Amino acid sequence: MLKLLDNKELRNFSIFIVWLINISGFFGILSDQKEFFLSSSPYVLTMTLFLLVINNSTDKKFIIKLFLIFLLGLTVEIIGVNFSIFFGDYQYGDNLGIKIFDVPIVIGFNWVLLIILTGNFAHKVFPRSIMLRVLAGSTIMILLDLLIEISAPKLDYWEFANHPVPFSNYLWWFIFSVLFHFIYQSNIKKEYMVSINILIIHFLFFGLLALFL
Repeated sequence: MLKLLDNKELRNFSIFIVWLINISGFFGILSDQKEFFLSSSPYVLTMTLFLLVINNSTDKKFIIKLFLIFLLGLTVEIIGVNFSIFFGDYQYGDNLGIKIFDVPIVIGFNWVLLIILTGNFAHKVFPRSIMLRVLAGSTIMILLDLLIEISAPKLDYWEFANHPVPFSNYLWWFIFSVLFHFIYQSNIKKEYMVSINILIIHFLFFGLLALFL
């Protein structure tokens, strides 16, 4: 079906779908069907990433960059969870799906998703400076993480052994974001409309959950 759509139709279809599933998910999490909607989280994230990628590029070099970010992101999480370094002492819950070495595979997808979203937005704002794009994208990652950390334990996504969340989490989140943005930003062609819509959705979704959960 997606192959039958031109670029504009695909973009509009993708924006509609991501708003639909996230609005449904938000109200579902606040309903008595909370567990069902939370258990669907990895599928929603995977679908969102798929729609984002096909609206950006299917170029081989682009896909290789994303796969590298996926592997690096998953690796640092595995090291972090099993040895309590980088981010602090934390464990993943059961609502993010299948795990490898105690880390949900979808967390690797999440690193890729967030790098594309923040990277594309930063590229729109600072098209001529890769350094500003990297710093801006990584800063937005930190701001989003601050919101997600509020709701993550209540959603059984992950939880830190100590509260508040240690500063090391945000420090290393920023450091790895900078590294991954340098990998990503060398790709010149960027898509903006789908990316910005999903980025807005993330801030609204986790911001409102932080208020209502």
